[in-house]
Amino acid sequence: MPNGMSPYATRDLQLHSHNVRGLNLPEKRSRLLRDLRAARVSVAFLQETHFRAGSSPTLGDTNYPIGFFSNFSRSKARGVAILISKEVPFVVDTTLTDEGGRYLFVRGSIFDTVYTFVSIYLPNKKQHSCLTRILRTLESFQQGTTIIAGDFNVALEPQVDSSVGRSATPAHVLRSIRRTLHDHRLVDVWRASHPTDRDYSYYSHVHATYTRIDYFFMHYHNLHLTSSADMAPSTWSDHAPINLAVQSPLFVPRERHWRLNVSLLEDPLIRDELHVTLERFFAENSITDTPIPTLWEAHKAVIRGFFICKSTARKKLQVEERRTLVD
Repeated sequence: MPNGMSPYATRDLQLHSHNVRGLNLPEKRSRLLRDLRAARVSVAFLQETHFRAGSSPTLGDTNYPIGFFSNFSRSKARGVAILISKEVPFVVDTTLTDEGGRYLFVRGSIFDTVYTFVSIYLPNKKQHSCLTRILRTLESFQQGTTIIAGDFNVALEPQVDSSVGRSATPAHVLRSIRRTLHDHRLVDVWRASHPTDRDYSYYSHVHATYTRIDYFFMHYHNLHLTSSADMAPSTWSDHAPINLAVQSPLFVPRERHWRLNVSLLEDPLIRDELHVTLERFFAENSITDTPIPTLWEAHKAVIRGFFICKSTARKKLQVEERRTLVD
């Protein structure tokens, strides 16, 4: 480690927003959690969970033990949720749910930094009036850094957010939404990061059009905290997930900790070679003036190097076999 450099580096919060189109099937819940683990998501904002109030299935595992839910009280429609990774030391202050299943507010802190997480699912008509009501409620709730994610069911700038360059949403609704967002000093984070790009988060089979209707919003004075914003491919849902990286008070070691690939121990040839290597090491280094603790630490470095070598060789062989099969 160079002089003056900390052994730890800052770590971003990896945020993920996804309209999941219902999670009552165990297979869909498993896919979601698997995707979150693979992407190392810190906080997941979900829309259209379709859980019934008071009888929702378990959504979470050891990696995402903390979950907050806002379900529609009358049916299995709508519903939003926020899941938090076990790797995030999030301390909850308070939450606010909506009996209509349209929004969920969660306020808490990570160390000394306060966050307000918001998941929103707007209707497909009169989005402006619903958004105005939600943001008015949020005004008295929010503290610290506010992050809003959700499916707004409308392309805010049809010329660039729709594949056909227009929208069936009335013009006065679009103007009202944009004015409300401006009044609350909220910025479309993806568009701020990609001012001239075209990308879409939803495909309508009925209208045969692509639109960008899923968003992350932050206050303009917090926009400098964002590191990246991108749109992932849609797979098992008809909406594409949106990812956002935000600077946080978290730290990680600059050097990753090595972990043994235990499958190597199942190979008898590798076990025999390891046995010979250790015998040779102790025979060559067990001299009277070598302290036992030093010898012990040195032998661990030898073992680590041995397994790294074997793991690298196995990976190269697998890559070559895969290439041969493809060719």
